[in-house]
Amino acid sequence: MKPWILSAALLVSLCFSSLSLADTFPNKPVRILVGFPPGGMADIVARALSDRLAIQWKQSVIVDNRPGAAGVIAADLLTKSPADGHTLLVILTNHVIVAAIKPKLPFDVLKDFAAVTLVGDSPLLLMANPKVPANNLAELTNLAKAKPGTITFSTPGEGTVHHLSTELLSSNLGIKMIHVPYIGGAPAMMDAMSGVVDLNLGSPSQALQQIEAGKLKPLAYTGTKRSTLLPNVPTVAESGIPGFQASLWAGVLAPAKTPKALVDKIQSDIKQAMNTPEVREKMNKLGIDMINSSPEDFDQFMKSELTKWTSVAKQAQIKSD
Repeated sequence: MKPWILSAALLVSLCFSSLSLADTFPNKPVRILVGFPPGGMADIVARALSDRLAIQWKQSVIVDNRPGAAGVIAADLLTKSPADGHTLLVILTNHVIVAAIKPKLPFDVLKDFAAVTLVGDSPLLLMANPKVPANNLAELTNLAKAKPGTITFSTPGEGTVHHLSTELLSSNLGIKMIHVPYIGGAPAMMDAMSGVVDLNLGSPSQALQQIEAGKLKPLAYTGTKRSTLLPNVPTVAESGIPGFQASLWAGVLAPAKTPKALVDKIQSDIKQAMNTPEVREKMNKLGIDMINSSPEDFDQFMKSELTKWTSVAKQAQIKSD
């Protein structure tokens, strides 16, 4: 048999094998890895998906929390899992940020994974203690320039999307503020309420009650459009920085060599699950804007996010060992 005929036959065989795998998936319990403890955004998304997908697939879907190293432990575990769709991973923005600030990782954040879908994103809210004499970004800029090196802002930790987003905002505004990292979003927000720090970049859904009580005042929203939870708060783009966007987003990955037909099937099934009323309600309460992108769009999105946050980390000199 001629070599080109053999190659063509092998290609056809591989194609049929991939289609067959997609047609029979899942044929055993599916595991969704989460690189963070229960209760956070990644965990909530994973559990909302697992409940619905278990019904659609008529198969057990188990959420497996493997917290540690900003999600690296769970991601590394996925790279060592069979590429048959039965092990997936819910990631957050930190998946690309960790590559921007860490010199060495046990994997390539793009090449060693198959992008399945960008589920949705949750833009952030810049809030101030009520005593801070600034009610918008223009007034904050004037205040920071009048008192350089005195404005403080809190985040859930060094190297988080909250940290890098505030550094990106500061750079665009032409100001310098002092970062005060905390272990978690709750204490970071609490100290902004009490006046220990001036500003906090956090979740609109978590801050809504405090804003309504007058314990925090919103200055700007980092989404491309206004938050449905706080429709009167302008976006950063509306406040004078066109094109500005930053968010805590969630997506799903599979091992790198997962067949394309199977990736497409999982993406389609996840989209169907996320569009059910009960799941949409859960996401809306969290302030998550649904996206459900194609694998190709998610892959391009991660590449652009990696480029953006690498640039921010370099400019702000943010590194992690």
